[in-house]
Amino acid sequence: MLTIPAFRFDAANHDYINLATGESYPHITGMLEQTGWVDDRWYTEESSERGTAVHRLTADYDLKALDVASCTSRFRGYLLAHVQAVTTVRPTMLAVEEPLVHPVLLFGGRPDRDCLVYKLRATWEVKTGSPERSHQIQTALQAILLAVESKIPAAAMGRFCCYVKDKGKFKVVEHKDRRDFDEAYRVVRTCTGIVA
Repeated sequence: MLTIPAFRFDAANHDYINLATGESYPHITGMLEQTGWVDDRWYTEESSERGTAVHRLTADYDLKALDVASCTSRFRGYLLAHVQAVTTVRPTMLAVEEPLVHPVLLFGGRPDRDCLVYKLRATWEVKTGSPERSHQIQTALQAILLAVESKIPAAAMGRFCCYVKDKGKFKVVEHKDRRDFDEAYRVVRTCTGIVA
């Protein structure tokens, strides 16, 4: 049985810290940046603010901590798109933005959702931008993290990205390309030096 190392998640700095050593583990976002999959030079302050706000709103909704009718956020349209998406697809949320560290590969991440979609264990990522190839690698890395607790092989898990728009529209894309895992493991190997 794999033992997950005791760690502390520092949300302000997006840091996964080993409690025994004080070492920081690489994390999915940072690894994608380090390997060239994500270039934050193109991110604007507005897009960062939007992403953070929408993630908070949708997480609060899924945790049943937000009444949509009373929401006055300027990002309410994105929330309504998320509500429509989860009402239509009906994922069963098992965990919302829970920080995880892989016990062997020693990287951290916080999948937006650990859920069941059509009775399939899955990761569900919420995005406010347009689809990008890096999203497929991101969900593969999330599946690798979730595979430890679920005891389901990462490649057998569902991987979904829900793209929400400010007009209340959404599009759910399933990531099915198994080659995403080849690249995900290459990213891990590059950033941690650990071979899966």
